This record gives sequence, C-alpha cells and structure tokens, in this order.
Amino acid sequence: MIDPKRVLLSPYRLPTHHPVYLNQDEMASWLSGLAVLWHPAVLWNSNAAPVVDSVYDYDPPKPGQIYALPESPSQYMSENWLETCLEVGALSVKTTGSREEAFLDLRTAFQQSAESVQGKPFFGHPEQARLLDLPHDQVRPFLGLGFMYLVIDALFEAMDHQKLLDYEGFWADVQAAIQALISENPEQAWTFHLEQATMRLMSARDVLYSMPILLLDIWHIRTSEDCANPPVGYQLSHPTNILVNGATLEQLATTDQAWLEQVRQRLDEAIQPPTLELVGGIFTERPDALLPINSELWNYQTGRKLAAELNLGRIDILARTSASEHPMVPSLAQCTGYKRVLLVPAEDAVTPSFRATIINWTAPDGKSTDAFCRKPLPANKAESFFNLVYHLHESISQDSTPTLAFIHNDGTAHPIYEDWLSLSQISPALGQWMTFSEYFGSAMAGDYIGITNADDFFADHLEARVNTKCSDPVSAFARFTQYRREIDIRQTFAAIHRALNPTWGAEDHSAWEKLQATEKSLESSHLLENDSVNSQSHMYWPEALANRIQSRSAPNTPGWLVLNPCAFTRRVAVDLEQSGRIPLEDPVKAVQWDNERTQVVVEVPPLGFAWVPRNDQAVAPKLRIRTAEGNLVRNEFFEAEIDPATGCLKLIRDIKNKIPRMGMQLVYNPGSRCEGRGVRIIHQGTALGEIASDGVILNEQHEELAQFTLHLRAWLMRPLLEISITIRPSHPPTGYPWHAYYGARFAWRDEHSALFRGISGLSFATQHSRPQTPDFLEIKYGRSTTTILTGGLPFLQKNGSRMMDLILIPEGEQETHFELGVLLDRDYPLQSAIGFTTPVTMIPTEKGPPPTGATGWLFQVDSPNLAMLNMTPTPDGQRAIIVTFLETSGLHGGIAYFACFRPPVSAVLLDGDDQPFTGLEIEEHQVKLEFAGGELFRIRVNFE
Repeated sequence: MIDPKRVLLSPYRLPTHHPVYLNQDEMASWLSGLAVLWHPAVLWNSNAAPVVDSVYDYDPPKPGQIYALPESPSQYMSENWLETCLEVGALSVKTTGSREEAFLDLRTAFQQSAESVQGKPFFGHPEQARLLDLPHDQVRPFLGLGFMYLVIDALFEAMDHQKLLDYEGFWADVQAAIQALISENPEQAWTFHLEQATMRLMSARDVLYSMPILLLDIWHIRTSEDCANPPVGYQLSHPTNILVNGATLEQLATTDQAWLEQVRQRLDEAIQPPTLELVGGIFTERPDALLPINSELWNYQTGRKLAAELNLGRIDILARTSASEHPMVPSLAQCTGYKRVLLVPAEDAVTPSFRATIINWTAPDGKSTDAFCRKPLPANKAESFFNLVYHLHESISQDSTPTLAFIHNDGTAHPIYEDWLSLSQISPALGQWMTFSEYFGSAMAGDYIGITNADDFFADHLEARVNTKCSDPVSAFARFTQYRREIDIRQTFAAIHRALNPTWGAEDHSAWEKLQATEKSLESSHLLENDSVNSQSHMYWPEALANRIQSRSAPNTPGWLVLNPCAFTRRVAVDLEQSGRIPLEDPVKAVQWDNERTQVVVEVPPLGFAWVPRNDQAVAPKLRIRTAEGNLVRNEFFEAEIDPATGCLKLIRDIKNKIPRMGMQLVYNPGSRCEGRGVRIIHQGTALGEIASDGVILNEQHEELAQFTLHLRAWLMRPLLEISITIRPSHPPTGYPWHAYYGARFAWRDEHSALFRGISGLSFATQHSRPQTPDFLEIKYGRSTTTILTGGLPFLQKNGSRMMDLILIPEGEQETHFELGVLLDRDYPLQSAIGFTTPVTMIPTEKGPPPTGATGWLFQVDSPNLAMLNMTPTPDGQRAIIVTFLETSGLHGGIAYFACFRPPVSAVLLDGDDQPFTGLEIEEHQVKLEFAGGELFRIRVNFE
C-alpha cells in the first residue's frame, strides 16, 4: 500500500521552553530538510503536512514516502537504509546546511527513484517534474508557509493549548495552490489559495493569542559594501529600519550617491505606514561613556544634523552598536533631539536585564524616554529561526506587546528569512512588520525602571583596545580629553568675542570655520589615531578676545592677560619659562621668581580676565609657609609626604585636622614592591613647593621591573595636589590588561568609605570592581571627601576593600608620563575636573589693564552646582550665543541667574533641534534659569 507521507527524520523539534544550541551546521541542515519537504514537488499528491519524527519509526522505509535526512548530527539507522528506500519505492534526500545543495539532491533523488511494485512510476510524474522546475519566487512562499505551520504548531505545544487549526481546510488550500501552479487555466490564482491557507494559520494563532505580534527588520550598514548587498526585505519595499551612523553616511555621500538617492525617494514616498526609516544618529561608534560630556554631545548632534543636510529626514531613534550606555543617556538624547532610544546590549557588554521589550528609562533629572531593549536576532544565523518558537513564546509570556526583531549585519540572511518575507508579500504571516517609529507608537512600555546606576552598565573597552594592538590603550583617553578641552575653551572665547562685537569680519568667520574643522577632525579621529589634531592648537581666539578686552587700555604697560574660560572662579598656577618680577597684589595670590623662571598663582573671575603686571621694581615676597622641606610639600590646605623607603606618596592630610586621607604607591600587577632611591627638593619658594623621588619597582624575586620618578607639587592658595608620574618599564606588561599592568594604587583609611565616580558630569555611588570614569573618583567618609582627578585616564580596579588601582601602562601602552590630581573636601568635583584639564591661557601684552580694572567678568552663574559645559556663537551669524548647562549634584534643582556683561535682548530655552522652546525671563542683565537636579539644558542669549 502506498503511503504518501513526508517526514523530516530528526530527534530534534523546534524548541519551545528552552533554547537548543546545536552548532550552526546542524541547525542549518535541519532547516534545509524542512525546506525540501515543503517544496511543491514534494507536497504534490500528499494527503498530510510533513512531520518531524524519529528515524527509528521509519526503519524499514515504506513505499511512496519521502524522507529528508539532515546530514548532521548523524543518526543511527540500517546500513542499507538508502538502498532499501530505492527498492521499496521511497525517496530519501540527505540535507546539508546549503539550501541549493539540498534542492539539487532532491532533483537527483527524483531522477534516481525506482518504480513502485505495481510497475508504475510513483516519482517522476509529469506534473511533479513541472513543479520541480518552478522559479524560486513561486517556491519560496510554500517554504515560508511550511515554516509558519511548524512554528504555530509548536507554539500550541509551548502554551499547552489544544491545537485549533482547521487542518483539513488548511491542507485543501495548500493542495489547491499546488494544482493552480500547474493548471492550464490562467484564471486559477495560486496565490489566492496560499493566502487562504495563511489566513487559516493566522486564525489559529489568533485563538491561541489574539494580540498582534510586531516584527522589526534592521539593516546595519557599516561600509559601502553593505549597500551593494541589501537584504531581501529592503529590495521588496518591506518595512525596513536602516541602522547607520553619520561617518558612514558621510562616506556614502561620496561613494554611493545613487544608493542615497534611492533611500531619499523611499523616505519621501507618501506611504502610510512608512516602509523605511533611518535610526542611529551618532556620528561614530566609540566609547562615549569614557569621554568628556561635550564630546558625547557632539557625537549625538553631528550625525543627526548630517542626515538632515543629506536630505535623509530627521533621525528620531538613537541607536548604536558599540557599548556606551550609562544613566545619563535619556537626558543626552532629549537634549539633542531624539525621541526614543535603542538600549541593545553589545557583545560582551553588561546592561540591566529587563523582562519587557520596551522600558520607560528615566535620567537623573527626571526626564524619561522609551527604550527598546530586546537584542535583535541575527538574520544570517540558522539558530535564530531554529529557536524562533522559544523566543516568541518568551515574548508572548513576558511582553505587553510580543516582539521579534532581526538584524542584518554580517553576510546574507538565512534562506528561511526570504521564505518568510515571500509569504508575507501574499498575506501577513505570524505578525506585522513595521518601522521603529510605528512600533513605538503601537507598543507600550512594560517597565518603568526609574533612574539607573552607573554600576548597571559595563563594557570592557580596555581589553578591546589592547586586543587591537593599539599603542595608547590608556593614554589616548587623557590626550583626547586635553584636546577636547582646548577646543571647548576656544569655542567659549569665540562666543564671548561674538557677544562683545557688533559684527564679525571675514578673518573671524574663517577662524571659526577652521575651529569647527579642528573639532570634527578630533572627534572623528577614533581617540586621536596618529595624533591627527596635535598641530591644531592655534591661539587666534584667545588673542582676538584679549585685543577686544584691551582695546581701550593704556599702551606701553607690559604684563600678562589671563583669561578664564570656566564659569567659576579659578586660581590658576603658571610656570613661566622666563624671569620676570611680578608684584604680590590682587589678582596675584602668590609669586616667586629666580634668574630663569617665574611661578605665579592668579585668581581669575568666572568667564573673565585678570591682568598681571610685569614690574622690574617689584620686591620679592616673604616666605609665609615652608612649601617644601625634606620629603614634604604643603600649603594652606594640605600636607603631602613622600615615603623615602618606597619613593611613593606616603600620605596626604588636611592642615586643619591633620588626619591622613590617602596614600599612593606605584605597582606592577600581579605583584611588586617599590624601593625609593632618594628624595630631592625641586622648588621651595613663596608660590610653589615641589619635591621629587626616584625609585624602582621590583618583583617578588627582587628583580627590577621598572624605574620611576614621582613629583608632588603644592601651590599656595590652591587646594590641589599635583602628582606627576613617570614610569620607565624594563619589563613591559603582557597578557590580560586587568591582570597585568603598571598602575597607581590609592589606599584610604577606612574600608567603610563610600565611593563615587563621575559619569557624564554627574557623581554616582559605585561598588563596581572596575569603576571606569573619565572625570573623578571620590572617597567619602563622614564629612570628609578626597577626590582623585584622573585627567581622562578612565580605567580603575578595586584591590581589596580600601584600595583602588588606576591603570597606567597595560600591554602595548607606549606613554610613560601621567598627570593626576588630588583634592580635599571639595563640594563640586565636576568643576574641579574641568579646571584640572583646562590649560592656562596667559597672553603676553604691552597694554595695561582695561579701564574697568585689572580683573573683571563677562558672564557668570550664581549657583555653584550649575556647571556651564560650553559656550558657542550661534551658527546663523547673529550676535548671540548658545550655552549648555548641567546641574552637577543630581539632587538640587532650583533657580539660578546667568549674568551677562551687558543686558541681553532676549533669551530662550532650546530644544534638541536648536529651535526656541520656551522664553526665559530677563532681569536687567541676568537671565533667569529654572532647573531640576541633574538637568542638562541649552539656552540661546541674543544681544541684538
């Protein structure tokens, strides 16, 4: 008796409650076998849908049956099983991971099949032969239907529900569609019957779960080569989300104009719902969480603006593929114009675990945004489709809106993906495909997570940089921070100059364009590859501002003009490589000179200036404090001592209580000790105390690993201890960078001290074993606070309960010199970190002080917890400035006043697109600011 059964011989089923991790070849072979059995030529004359079953139930084989046998994993069966198939009139196809090979083997198997025992050919019927020759666009919908049938059938099992599919009607529709394919009647539309079969599947699915299932297709474009191989969904005008950053768009604007024009046309099509959307927005992929906040803002803004300049519309969904998330992302996104965020964890990165697909993510300032946090399934991998039922069941069980997302980022998609979309062209299969904007409008947030902590996020950028064999895995961050700060202060000087001058000349406009180009060169250089902006430290804007400030000053009065680009009062320390007498009078707080050098401490008002005279008749000041003696440096705020035995910082203590706060040793991890070789006094004057020690780092066998030199500097009237470290390794570290490195190990007194680290300007409590930070680390115990300023060096690692290593030299690092700072009892560490990385702008001049006096401010903020991050002239050329503010405590909102040197005409709060959002009240020469704790916002102030 002939039994026209179609069987996939495998011990595996589509997993339902737990994912099954076979290797890729095994899962691909299984899916190829499924595709073979749903080919119309195989389904022809079958009275039931193909099944998946064990090989043991089909040994020996039966006449008329067709078997698909995945090549791997190998299964036990009779040695002559294949020969028996031919003898009894059965057909067997061995399938590999290649769909093309499987179909070729199917054709060969048909040709080699034996006649049935009745002497009539069972396989090789003319109609069957015609079905074998069908084009792919007619075969693929059947393969997609077979996969959907198996998915929904398994979903019934996963949800422990009775199977409610109208099976007889479904199979009648399938056979009718096959007959229509080979019918000579052109009016018989095979797609109609296939649509009916699909609708029966969807009806069964609706009974099982009536809510819509939403599907997302993401195409990640990294280079122009990706554009040459678009996914099938994009080619079929299927709803597609293109994930691309600004740097790639800029490249495509040069190399792939035709592709960009095609995207523009798709975006301009008045189709509802839309079938294409760009997501991304950032300019380049990089570790933003370890960079200054101004650099983050640039990255967020520039890529989005570039898309608009290329007529690609407005990007509203912030997305990236590198790991750089942190608690301030919602605030940064809203400040730069994004409406939603993709919080998708990158490989080997740690992010909070959420059960819901969409969460409502709140920043420290209370602003919130919806974030998509489901990791997309790679469309090119067989495991994504083999485990599809598991993922779908999980989403149905946990999400308010079940969601499946697929991403195309490495190679051609698996054939099942194309089968699925081919079927979707005929009738919606399983769910509805859509763009992200439509998705966020349809789905609801399933979790309101509140404010996250910085410890919830971690990405190992150190290991990644060491593995790429770069020569500056650590020092690049400090160097980048310094150059970024130089650009910030020049932008601030340009903005002040614009506010002071009714018009700008051609030279001013040219200088501003060069500064913008320098900024872009820095920010797109991937952490200063080859020091790409090292030569861009021009002085045009400081000198132009100095000339404007001194435009009415008396001539032939030599001195220096010190400019302050920070919105807080600074006491800057300057070491002039020239001899010069400076009188000790305001704004000079301390001064000393000899025949070769002059050291001076100057107090400069916020966003203002201080004029320092040069007077050859000035009398040297008297020594008030012994700033250096023996192995000790001191000033009015602290004492710091070097241990002669180790050559390292023995302690720093405050002058008032004399309680040691912290010590520091240089270490080689995994084990070492330091041995001092002498302490010497470098400066012992009325302004600066400096001592230096030399020493060696030894291993446990007393072998020399490295030589070092340590400098401690204490300036009068400045609360900062400057630490300069030079390490000269004779034994370079190799291996895992968190275990093998030279570093600075800080130790504090009490293990119950609380640790806080700076992330994007705010301070977050941390208990992380590797608390990365680009700004500062605070150790708080009671009312005392000790702050370590890293100067941009971001990688720290806990060592025990009261020690922290700042990693300086891992494998590959070529830099040997590092600058750090330590502060005691400072309330606003971000301002201290900004001041530490802000170079002194001191301009020699032959003019005297301005008529208003030797010191003066041009702008200032009266609230110390409100930090001005940067100030720029407006891009429209008007006499106006844009200022970015951040409340740094994260706790204390309120009202502050931004005072200007002249009364502004108007002021507005800006939205993310630099458009006026809310008018601000002006009281005489002050702009009234209302802000929340931790809020990041931007204002525009007009002066004409």
